[in-house]
Amino acid sequence: MAANELKNQKDAFEFFREHFRKDKPFTSPDLLKHVSGWRWKSASTYWSKQFEPFLTRVPPILRGKKAQANQQWRVTDVFLIVGTWPKFRRHVSQKRRLTFEYTHTAYTTVLIFEFFLPLTNETVLRNALDALFYRDTLQKKLLALGFVALKSQCEQMPEESDNAYLDRLIAWLGKHFRGYSIGHVSGRFRTEDVPRTMQDAAGAQERGGRYLIDETTAVTRFIFPCENTAEAQKVSWFFHRLFVESVCQVAGEAEIWMIESGIGDPQLHIWRGETEDD
Repeated sequence: MAANELKNQKDAFEFFREHFRKDKPFTSPDLLKHVSGWRWKSASTYWSKQFEPFLTRVPPILRGKKAQANQQWRVTDVFLIVGTWPKFRRHVSQKRRLTFEYTHTAYTTVLIFEFFLPLTNETVLRNALDALFYRDTLQKKLLALGFVALKSQCEQMPEESDNAYLDRLIAWLGKHFRGYSIGHVSGRFRTEDVPRTMQDAAGAQERGGRYLIDETTAVTRFIFPCENTAEAQKVSWFFHRLFVESVCQVAGEAEIWMIESGIGDPQLHIWRGETEDD
């Protein structure tokens, strides 16, 4: 790129940054005056391809040709996407969209699961989750459940082969089980059901016991938008069978907690492990 064109781009960036900072309106001649190396033919190419996404028209006060000649513009918050010189330079060097045109969909039935496990079990948690993302592991889990159980939730069509039925079921699951989010939270827990006095707790800790424990918990959240309650119930059934039961089998925790909401009142599920002494 020629040095003079690079200077023109830098001058344009400084112009837009200053007008954005001051929220100051401007006209196209104002831009040309600041970027002395541009004529309107050059500037108009940048304007239509790179500048318009972060500019908005100021409603004119005047009418007719005079109003058009004095059309004012403002720099919008979209400019923040290219608000540094390196980002602005990359943007004006290629035609690309800064924003998207969105279509809005609202779901009245949303199923939410929040799973709580100590951070030490995050690898186990991720492995169980990742099994839902692959066709072969998903098919293996479905076959383990058996066709009788599967057909209780999703009816097999007349003259539909077992393979075609599994293909349809896997496609339906793939549409719903697409991702999750994990956050880490810090907590402090008492190890005993009955509170001790501070003196007794201190004595127990001096003897090597633990009364209060600091623990980091991995909170895994799943959000399933559903068309209706019937679909949400089906999603819930498959989520419990394909994921929750797998985690409970391998987690090795004394207690596993999960909050389920979206159908009826929120529920707290607690799985407590049994020992040989129970």
